[in-house]
Amino acid sequence: MELIDALLSLETTHATKDRSLSPLYSNFGLCFGAQTAGPELLLHYNRETRAVFSPLFSFDAPCTADSAFLSSVFSGAGGTYELCFYDTDAFVLRGENASPVRVFDRAGCALQHGWRTAAEGERLLYQGYSKNADDRDPDAFVPVLCGLRVIAGTLREDGAGAVILPDQNGDLYFAAAFSVLEISRQRLEQTLLAAPETLCGAKSAMRRWAEDCAGGLPQLPADAHARHTFLTAVSGLLMNLTKAPGSLSRCVSAFPSRGGYPSHFMWDSAFQNLAYELMREKTAADSLLQLAYAIRPDGKIPQFLCSTWARPHCVQPALLGWAAKRYVERAGVRAAGEAFIRTMASALCRNNEWWLTQRITESGLICCPHGLETGQDDSPRFDDGPVLAVDMNSYLLSQMRAAAYFCRLAGDDTAAADWETRADAFASRIVACLYDEEKNLFFDADPATGERRTLVTLSSLIPLWAGVPLPEEKIRSMIEDYLLNEDYFFGEVPFPCVAYCEPVYEPAHWWRGPTWMPAAWLMLETLEKYGYTTRRAEAARRLYRIMKKDGVLHEHFDSATGEGLGCDEQGWTAAIFIRLSMENG
Repeated sequence: MELIDALLSLETTHATKDRSLSPLYSNFGLCFGAQTAGPELLLHYNRETRAVFSPLFSFDAPCTADSAFLSSVFSGAGGTYELCFYDTDAFVLRGENASPVRVFDRAGCALQHGWRTAAEGERLLYQGYSKNADDRDPDAFVPVLCGLRVIAGTLREDGAGAVILPDQNGDLYFAAAFSVLEISRQRLEQTLLAAPETLCGAKSAMRRWAEDCAGGLPQLPADAHARHTFLTAVSGLLMNLTKAPGSLSRCVSAFPSRGGYPSHFMWDSAFQNLAYELMREKTAADSLLQLAYAIRPDGKIPQFLCSTWARPHCVQPALLGWAAKRYVERAGVRAAGEAFIRTMASALCRNNEWWLTQRITESGLICCPHGLETGQDDSPRFDDGPVLAVDMNSYLLSQMRAAAYFCRLAGDDTAAADWETRADAFASRIVACLYDEEKNLFFDADPATGERRTLVTLSSLIPLWAGVPLPEEKIRSMIEDYLLNEDYFFGEVPFPCVAYCEPVYEPAHWWRGPTWMPAAWLMLETLEKYGYTTRRAEAARRLYRIMKKDGVLHEHFDSATGEGLGCDEQGWTAAIFIRLSMENG
């Protein structure tokens, strides 16, 4: 298969925490530069990435690392070494003409209160505790277990750590495995004993995983640069998939960025699924079920989910319904399955009721206290305090209609009809409270006074995406006067989160002016919804060119220059690049 062959031979780098070598749903990643004494072992866990060993193993002299998605080759120090994962949190390293390799060196260990256990002369276990820096984590420390099995060579311990000596042929081969939170020496030793006897076995395991997780994608773009960016997007999305322990163990999680944001978010999952639902339907379903399973008894879904805690202080936009409905429409009702449909019907109804009871105001709309809940953390929309947020109410309207859709699929026509009626009434409230007839645009409003805050942002168009009752001529005028106007939103870097012409517009300052691909995607859907096919295609081409030129799929983009900002290999950017590649590549 061309895609898988190209993916597994993709030349890349694993020199930063955002690009650690972390395949096969791993919680741990390896990080190393072009010149390295050995890789750093990182733990991507509970909203934090931290070093466990720096380095995990080391050579007698610095080596040159040539990295690919499939494996990494180290040259120098008197030999050649190749590393490849073969299981979740487990890899093998083979050396030819090898020099001794030092492992589990105490000087590079970041674990506290660690101890070792050797067994039968070929295995070594090291257990310790990694300190949790985030004070929201209920545990001060998390246990980490590291294991080593020498398959070819000799294991020798000394006061500082351990050394693996090559055999009489100059060969060296060992397996390493790790676990976090859920500690079982027996299970770890079974993983070590199951290590393939050759690198070919490890590469076969990697290939099977890649085929399973990405095999649904179409052929690669023809253009060389677009092809490389496409493969970068796929590899990044694959390495953001994690079989996290604890509260997340029921499903495979999809982190936005394994280095920057190692936890499961609703906002991010809804957009990352634009690609996951093409790559592997089970991955897309898991990403949504993880959120549904985390719902509180009162219907609240936390802002993000971790293995031992969630952040319930804030929430995120009510986009679970949009993403779940899109998934079922693409996969088909039969493929999605009755269990998924019933789970979503229940979760959406309960979550909608939470919004409509916990956040409802006298206006009949929901209040948003600060930007964190909208996903637009520092937006100038919130400079003067809480608002009746145009976007948040529109997302909830969309989710109310999605609840009706899932209730009908689940066979509950009464509940479906009720949600349809309530959604229509809610849509009318959005128009009554947030629509400025003179300006022909939607604005946030003060929850106490109802006074509209006439800052023009991309959120002002979200009610059109959700489908509110406005005359067609008003809708078309709004789109043409604002969304397709180069003075507001339709420049060379289209769809900034704050209109170009606003005095507070800052093109490179988080949510005060840059272009964010998830928000831009909703504008593409809006143009498609109202039949602006040609203009949508032009906007998609511009966005595609920006991401293609960037090449590393940054979190967001300077809306004046197109320069990438924030984390690279961000999940939602990667997903949207894949979707636009199918149109433009």
